[in-house]
Amino acid sequence: MSETSARRTPQRSNSRRTAFGGSSDLQPDVAPIRTMRPISLAVLFDTNIVSNMDLRTLRYFSAVVREGHFGRAAASLGIAQPPLSRQIQKLERELGVVLLNRSQKKFEVTQAGLLLYERARRLLDGAEQAEADVRRLGTGETGRLVIGFVRSTPFTILPGIVVRFRAAYPDVELELREMRNPDQVKCLENGIIDVGLLRPPISSRALQMVTLIREPFLALVPANHPLADRSTTSIRQLMTEPFVMYSRAGSPLIHARVMEMCRRSGFEPRIAQYADQIHTVASFVGAGLGVALSPSTVTSFNMPGLRCLAISDKPAGLPVVAVWRTGNASVLVRNFTRIAREAASAWRPQDLPG
Repeated sequence: MSETSARRTPQRSNSRRTAFGGSSDLQPDVAPIRTMRPISLAVLFDTNIVSNMDLRTLRYFSAVVREGHFGRAAASLGIAQPPLSRQIQKLERELGVVLLNRSQKKFEVTQAGLLLYERARRLLDGAEQAEADVRRLGTGETGRLVIGFVRSTPFTILPGIVVRFRAAYPDVELELREMRNPDQVKCLENGIIDVGLLRPPISSRALQMVTLIREPFLALVPANHPLADRSTTSIRQLMTEPFVMYSRAGSPLIHARVMEMCRRSGFEPRIAQYADQIHTVASFVGAGLGVALSPSTVTSFNMPGLRCLAISDKPAGLPVVAVWRTGNASVLVRNFTRIAREAASAWRPQDLPG
């Protein structure tokens, strides 16, 4: 070989065959890439290869293809052009395929590059969405809450809480379960429900609570009773009357409170009939079976033959509390209990006499 031929050999190396049979003239600021072996495009998204490509590199490559220019891509990424070029070269070496056919002033995206760009955009969009979803979950804007409630709360505070919570957090799934007090306590302790709306007492040390409202008591009499035309009465005025009483088994807290109120007024109630539920008590009083002392929820039923009177003694109301597991730092629970307190502050007993 002549000396002249030997000198020309390096000059011919500036133009090389690509993996797809074309030629590639490298930009001056881009180091030469070793000859690439032909590969199947499917290899680009082999699990192991994808795992070796970080999101930053994919963002760099996507910016180059999107902008169609290294300088503009670097500016959009807030980095210098040479490091960007080196990152793209490194990516090509790792994949073993040419992604960009470079010339002095421009580049063309190869078939492999187009495939990578398409898949990279999906990955990046998914990553951005995942980041947004996680952030929203972290602030309580999304997620799922399971709320237990006792049967009287739909007639008092529950509707206001639900309306306010859905308005503030429309993307949070709210599941409501009607449950008795003991069942709520067990489900709270076991993590089956997140928050309970119930009536105390709560004896579990694993739970903490906040009082939301105190529901007033009313005196119930039949429509033909001598007191029916009055708006108020005292508990003592009922001492000679037969009572429709909440049962100890079905409504232990209300039963205990009614017995306490009667005894503080100086008498033991003469019980003519037991019932478990508020609407049953109201129905029995309306039918003339006796009188009763009942939470103000009873006014929601509009029972025929029933009169509701305010109690001049003003006994303490029946509390409704929000309960959750001690140490439960869930932002969803914190948001719900905050909304519950707001709804409680706005709650007023409806259609009360007196």
